[in-house]
Amino acid sequence: MRRLLFILIAAAGIGVASPAAADEFFDAPGGWTTYVNDRFGIQLDFPPDVFEPQPPPENGEGRGFRGEDAAMQVLGFQNLEEETPRSIKSRVSKTEGYEDVTYSPSGQNWLVLSGFRGDRIFYEKYFFSGGIVSVLGLEFPAEEKPFFAPIIERMEDSFEPGESD
Repeated sequence: MRRLLFILIAAAGIGVASPAAADEFFDAPGGWTTYVNDRFGIQLDFPPDVFEPQPPPENGEGRGFRGEDAAMQVLGFQNLEEETPRSIKSRVSKTEGYEDVTYSPSGQNWLVLSGFRGDRIFYEKYFFSGGIVSVLGLEFPAEEKPFFAPIIERMEDSFEPGESD
């Protein structure tokens, strides 16, 4: 999962570092936590008993989260290359790790890519808004799909894109 996010950052010309941001975390209904990225304003709810926030990168572009055998990444980047759902889908289709995409709906300002990497499932959602591409990515063991499916549904429903800083 991190491979794609780094590919997109490099392709988008990201390299201008900003000071480290002070992300925020708030209590959310049902024992969940709302994460808000300070740099771009991206936010989503996540279950803190499943994912633990990792230290933010120096440039404040997002944050990684780790679970027992799962990973999540929330990130934003300035859309300097004027990426679209179609351009990202086209580019990643030629990238290692995206040979087995089984689900890829898209709209004018969003894209979902999901599939398999060996015995693991990946799920990525991209929003294109206000000059920013906001990304939610998850990866987990395929046999744990019944556990993660409702988690992904709630996170996707709460996922709000950011805006240019």
